[in-house]
Amino acid sequence: MPGLPRDAGRREGISWTSILQVIVLAALVLVVYWPSLDYMVHKWRSDGDWSHGWLVPLFSLYFLGTRREQLRDLPKRMNLLGLVLMVASLAAYYLAAFKQFSYPQRLTLVPFLIGLVWFMCGWRIIRVAWFPIAYLVLAIPLPEWIYFELTYPLRRIASVVAGTLLNLLPDVYTEVSGVVVEYEHLGTASALNIEEACSGMRLMMAFIALGVAVAYLGDRKLWHRVVLVLACVPIAVFCNMIRVFVTGVIHVYGYRDLSQGTAHELLGLAMLPIALGLFALVGWVLNHLFVESPDGENEAERGA
Repeated sequence: MPGLPRDAGRREGISWTSILQVIVLAALVLVVYWPSLDYMVHKWRSDGDWSHGWLVPLFSLYFLGTRREQLRDLPKRMNLLGLVLMVASLAAYYLAAFKQFSYPQRLTLVPFLIGLVWFMCGWRIIRVAWFPIAYLVLAIPLPEWIYFELTYPLRRIASVVAGTLLNLLPDVYTEVSGVVVEYEHLGTASALNIEEACSGMRLMMAFIALGVAVAYLGDRKLWHRVVLVLACVPIAVFCNMIRVFVTGVIHVYGYRDLSQGTAHELLGLAMLPIALGLFALVGWVLNHLFVESPDGENEAERGA
């Protein structure tokens, strides 16, 4: 009809056919991946190191929401390459189940979802939506053995740093053995064991998820975003060093009740604003690392 905008048909309400397709495909995902989804939700509820998993899907939806205008205006066409990726993901899922590789089995959910969107909506849509979907990887708990292999070096670093700093306090003598800090203060000898909960993995995993989100949403150059994401690891390690050292000071001077329970948890939460402040500092340094000269720009304009 004359007078209607060119994309009026594209902006009409969602058809019942599309709604039915979404319902059927969502049911397919739930049926196939229900054991993996049930395990992930259980870990989010029972394991504090993965409690950030509740927020990851919400961030993914928010990422898509920030691109809703772009996604709405892009043409949507079915693409069989997406179906190929879906079939490959399902094959990998059942192969991992047969081999009893639980973590790779759960990981196949992400390429399956990418293939699903690619198949239903086409290449142009998935070029925009792939990252919000891939972000869901950060919500999938790592296997226990990998988690232990990652936490032990962090515990070792924290124990060495804490023992070195505690040794600088008056009348305190320390010796580090593995992840145990043995100390003596005014004739009283005891030991501080850096357990897995004090490895800093909880802060690191949550902070990496937050750092990736900030890097994605920020209007920055690609290498700026990479630096921001990489900076999350040393920042989290540094904050955990502070936490373990403060815990050691509290322990050495006889306030052991404050080094466990709710007080200990609050100390861990207090590290988050420190980490955010350091993260903001890295962003500020990146913003001021290279400053273009206005005089140089004027000279270039005059030359042109």
